[in-house]
Amino acid sequence: MSESGRVSWPPEAPLWTFDWRLADAPDEEGIVVLGAAYRGHEVFHKASLPSLRVQYSGPCGPYKDPLNYDNSHPTSRCPGSRVCVYSYTAGGLRALSVESYHTIGAYRLTHRWVFWENGVVMPRLYSAGLQCPFDHRHHVYWRLDFDIDGAARDLLLEYNTYTPDEGWGPGWHPFRTETSRVKNAGSRRSWAVLDLDSGRGYHLLPGAADGTADAFSTADLWLLRYRAAEDRYGRQGSAADDGLAAYVSGESTDGQDIVVWYAGHLLHRVSEGGDDWHATGPDLVPFGPWS
Repeated sequence: MSESGRVSWPPEAPLWTFDWRLADAPDEEGIVVLGAAYRGHEVFHKASLPSLRVQYSGPCGPYKDPLNYDNSHPTSRCPGSRVCVYSYTAGGLRALSVESYHTIGAYRLTHRWVFWENGVVMPRLYSAGLQCPFDHRHHVYWRLDFDIDGAARDLLLEYNTYTPDEGWGPGWHPFRTETSRVKNAGSRRSWAVLDLDSGRGYHLLPGAADGTADAFSTADLWLLRYRAAEDRYGRQGSAADDGLAAYVSGESTDGQDIVVWYAGHLLHRVSEGGDDWHATGPDLVPFGPWS
């Protein structure tokens, strides 16, 4: 079983257009966003959440929890559908939310994509519930296949306060081959994907609750050259290993079709109980001449 749909929003003068789907096993990658364009310019070929791993401090797990149609449920907001698409206004800006609600064991999970009229995209996972009475972390992996103004000619840059001007502005350093990176709050580390021809791009800003890699999940960001075989539709890695290191093979990413994986590491302390909701996810913020 699956659900799918098409978004052209707002309907009177569309800013965002894309397709979405929520599939069942063996394709288990939450709500998938396909062919997303903002103001007529392509942003994503595909954006998804193919892997969700849970690491416990006690004798439980680890677990790999797929987000799929089968473990999703209608909500009171959208009782006739397992994917809820709705618009709202916050801070004077309009937004469109595409979300699904899932239960896996004792976990309650909401997977949400928010598309703002100013071009910002907010991928989010919200989690509540205790499967075992021990502190744990949900390691959430988004796969972002950026195709800004088409598949070719994209470049990833990293910002740090200590980086001199290398030709991309103070703080910015380009990565021209595949790599993995770890967050560094002290240097305000963030990333950007730039289309070299149009000058349009997206900043990737880590969320305040996104945590940092550890021995269980050893990186926060992976830069890869697009290879179709590396999109496994949710069959990525295992409970014990995210499987992404094997893809970092030194291929060129300089003006290529690139894929960015980003991980949030969401801490849930058992002392907080199972009722409070916790959230993780980055902000994706456009820059350049989109209007």
